[in-house]
Amino acid sequence: MISVFDYTDYRMFLGDFYSEQKKLNPSFSYQALADRAGLKSKTYLHKVITGKKNLAKSSVLKVAKAIKLKYRETEYLNALVDFNNAKTIREKEYYFTKVKELSPAVQGQLVLKSQFEYFSKWYFVVIRELVTMYDFRDNFKLLARTVDPPVTAEQAEKAVKILCDLGLLKKLPSGRYKQSDSALRTDSDTIPFAVQLFQRECLELASKSVEKHTRDIRDISTLTVGISSSGFDQIRQEIAAFRRRLVEIVKADNPSDRVYQINFQMFPVSRIPSED
Repeated sequence: MISVFDYTDYRMFLGDFYSEQKKLNPSFSYQALADRAGLKSKTYLHKVITGKKNLAKSSVLKVAKAIKLKYRETEYLNALVDFNNAKTIREKEYYFTKVKELSPAVQGQLVLKSQFEYFSKWYFVVIRELVTMYDFRDNFKLLARTVDPPVTAEQAEKAVKILCDLGLLKKLPSGRYKQSDSALRTDSDTIPFAVQLFQRECLELASKSVEKHTRDIRDISTLTVGISSSGFDQIRQEIAAFRRRLVEIVKADNPSDRVYQINFQMFPVSRIPSED
């Protein structure tokens, strides 16, 4: 039987619950589920599951009762609704904290939390690169000082542990670390949100670099341009092609001795005028 604790997207949970019930009882329907929840609209839950509507806060308890969730499971579902329906990164960050607090310490949830940590902390990816360049062993104080701006030894140690738990780093018998080629499996809703946090932190690092680093070790330039929608698409394709060329340069550049953050951003600073 499926568990709500295995999900960070309430729509996926409700959809899987419906599919499971349908297999057990072919006569089970959205109307039957709506009746059980005391909902007037017979198509409401179908629209929720397919993303056409959000599950209203006033309906959470009704749905939880209809699918026989226990108290903590209901609290978790309620937190998921807040998290999934949140509009801003700040709101999502706040509600995801609630989701983490309510989730049990089972392996699936521990992996999810580790994935979130990896994507939402800028220095995790930096440390993943650094530990393979130099023989830090478990000297986390030195590793922490090598990150710029520095992090704490505790943060560095936690980062290495999570990277190993996720299979992104492997500790060799010699005590050194190496990167693995394992692909990180990501959650459909949580990880894009964490990536947004990561991108925001990278932009903040870039802002600080303007004053912190001298021009001989950084390269920051800007363009403000007038373009059309087709021009936007063409520029975006050029940026994607440039990223691919940079990746090839990085692959051929051995041995590496430092970590750089390269950002790409293009965003509107005007609107198309409207008389409305």
